[in-house]
Amino acid sequence: MDTKSSSSQRKQNLEALLRLAVENTGKNDEGSTTISCETDAKRNDFLQGALQSINADSSLQDALLILKSESTNIQQKLDSLNVIRDKIDDIDHANSLVKVGGISIILQLIKIPDYNLRPNAICIVAEMSQNNEFCQKYFYNEHLIPVLTSTMNDGDDFLGRSSIFAVSSLIQNFSPGLNEFLRINGIRSLVSCLNSKHDSVYIRAAFLIASLASNISAVRELIYKENAVSILLGNLENKNEYDNKLESTLSALSALSTNFNWSTTQKQNAQAQTILKQLVGNKQLLEECEEMVNFARNILNNMTKK
Repeated sequence: MDTKSSSSQRKQNLEALLRLAVENTGKNDEGSTTISCETDAKRNDFLQGALQSINADSSLQDALLILKSESTNIQQKLDSLNVIRDKIDDIDHANSLVKVGGISIILQLIKIPDYNLRPNAICIVAEMSQNNEFCQKYFYNEHLIPVLTSTMNDGDDFLGRSSIFAVSSLIQNFSPGLNEFLRINGIRSLVSCLNSKHDSVYIRAAFLIASLASNISAVRELIYKENAVSILLGNLENKNEYDNKLESTLSALSALSTNFNWSTTQKQNAQAQTILKQLVGNKQLLEECEEMVNFARNILNNMTKK
């Protein structure tokens, strides 16, 4: 394609994307984060500004249009979702995607049960929301937390772990999101993920439990009440090398041992102490996986203080 044709195609794509943006920002529902504009001219000026960062990358424009099109196939849409995932680690791209209404396409893929596209769309939400209050507020107002919480322990491991990733991004360092998660009994759903047959889901859940338990005592108490400690202790084992599942287990137990308010049996505690001592005393493990040994040492110290 010559330079003139390429430029014409980019212009057509941008115009189509602008039309899409106008369609998706034309309504201002209560609670929406879309900026209200007094006139069409002002709204178009706003949208043009938001499109600047997207316009700089034609592949992002194309990806959004492919997702919107009814004539593209599943593989083309998957490829487009991957393109978007590659781009939205840039906070300007992430925020612009929300501002121009392009994210509405992603939300449609999440809210309808299509296992081909749904997990990738959820990953986009997760990556956009990490430490990004603007996107956290948007997805919170779109009532996405209950949807994602309901799929955390799905039988499909990709969907399950992607949902936990997204929930983590939407509730950490964002009080409204965490409060919503607690309101819908999200802790119970999260702890249920520790019973997943998929290690990847268990690991994501355990690390999120560790993070929540480390930072908020009230949440830690809720985790205790859901019997999380007993489940975690059941996954405790002696290893001579790094193991991701064991690390996530130790990390969660370490955070939960802060006050050592465990309603566990003496037998469970005794078995746990035996394994923890083996881990702490393993010189090979200390050389290769110091953090795992430190987790084990912290748990053991807190248990023996009781």
